[in-house]
Amino acid sequence: MLNIGSNRECFFDNYLIDEEKTTAEVRLHKPVRRGVLFEMDQPWEGHTHMHSLIYAEGKWRFYYIGRHNIPKERCVAVMESEDALHWTRPDLGLVEFGGSKHNNIILNNEMLEKFGFVGFDNFSVFYDDGPACKPDEKYKMVGWWCGHVALVCLKSADGIHFNKCDLVTEDGEFDSQNRAFWSAGHGKYFSYYRGEHEPGEDIGIIDRSFTDKVANQLYDPEAFAMREPGAGTFSFMRDVRVIESTDFQNWSKQHKIEYNGKDFQIYNNCVFPYPRAPHILVAFPLRYTERKSWTKNYDELCGLDARKERMGRIARFGLAITDSLFMTSRDGHTFTKYDETFLPPPPENPAAFVYGDGAAAPAVAEVPSEIPGADNEYMIMVRENFRQVEGYNRIVKYTCRLDGFVSRHAGGEEVKLVTKEFVYSGEKLYANIETSARGGAYFTLKCGDESYTSVEVFGNATDKRIRFEDDEAIKRLSGKPVTLEIEMFDCDIYAIKFE
Repeated sequence: MLNIGSNRECFFDNYLIDEEKTTAEVRLHKPVRRGVLFEMDQPWEGHTHMHSLIYAEGKWRFYYIGRHNIPKERCVAVMESEDALHWTRPDLGLVEFGGSKHNNIILNNEMLEKFGFVGFDNFSVFYDDGPACKPDEKYKMVGWWCGHVALVCLKSADGIHFNKCDLVTEDGEFDSQNRAFWSAGHGKYFSYYRGEHEPGEDIGIIDRSFTDKVANQLYDPEAFAMREPGAGTFSFMRDVRVIESTDFQNWSKQHKIEYNGKDFQIYNNCVFPYPRAPHILVAFPLRYTERKSWTKNYDELCGLDARKERMGRIARFGLAITDSLFMTSRDGHTFTKYDETFLPPPPENPAAFVYGDGAAAPAVAEVPSEIPGADNEYMIMVRENFRQVEGYNRIVKYTCRLDGFVSRHAGGEEVKLVTKEFVYSGEKLYANIETSARGGAYFTLKCGDESYTSVEVFGNATDKRIRFEDDEAIKRLSGKPVTLEIEMFDCDIYAIKFE
């Protein structure tokens, strides 16, 4: 028997849904591109990556790695915002760059040497609100200790001065953004990072990846023709590994997360607790697609000259393309993955359809709608123009409905959504629902021989109260086994919640 209490139950998966009785289709919704938030146009930034967005102590912070060329080293920097929409670079005065300390850099190679690092990369930052976290360790930065091939954690009291360092694990690959966070909905820490496995026989060449040495042998950068791979060709599949802990000191053994659907190359995992339903994890994993030959379509694809220039450096930099998917999990180990793209490349422009683009910061920020008075929406911060030849990396604002990643959909014919039997706690029922002017839905709660149906529900709101002719019925059925049937016409339902 499912007990949902007063949790918000989002229809990201079929946890609550009786699939045999449900005829409403699953629909993935793509966020809408709204424009550029800011460009990485400072001399210490350049080729930036590994973006982290967190909200802590009354402000938003955006952490990132700058990969500049003067000198050739990397740094970690931070931006700040009160509303997640208007960003500034705080003048921290901590690190000298180009003869000045007027910048927002918090770490550079020299500062990292005190931890014994040969190199530090592929990090993310989180604010630790776990009940046992020490005050001087509230901000944690997990990243790849390149010289030792290990995942380590730097710690800070204020999110600016990172002084402590602990080993997390040495069992992994770590060559993409590494994640860790406290999940209040699960009462434990999770850490997600990259692993690799051998491709199955059913994996086509477009979905395989190769070491750069082998990959470059597959291409002819001058004629843009495919070469036959020689002896010893090595291909692999990127995947996601997970470990967990109750104290951030003792970690479980790692294993590969499980998911449905096709085996894709998963780069950044981008897993985080969903704010409106923290017992659910969501993710925007970056999917890597590596085509193996230059075709005439590339001659017609945007950014031709820059693509050829990148291909001259490393072949896959010119041919490979990335986008982001959506997936979700209840237990942190088994995920429901949608193979349709969630964050597709934008319309063709000189900086689009590039390897590294489409990577999202592993978080969402609730921001006002562009329609005055409408419900808030979620903003996702997405990178574009990653491997730029001209211009700068830019961080772009995408927005979507609260709970709006996946819905159960009804078109022009009436369909049903039927739940499994469950127990709830509450006196009122709310739904995240969107209907047309003609569309609508009827909600029916059933408990044994008892059956109560709502008035016709129509509108477009993220927390719409569902009214019954007998509203007291919801209170009477609280704590009892029920099923919910929803008759739907020309509408989408994203989530329900009893309060």
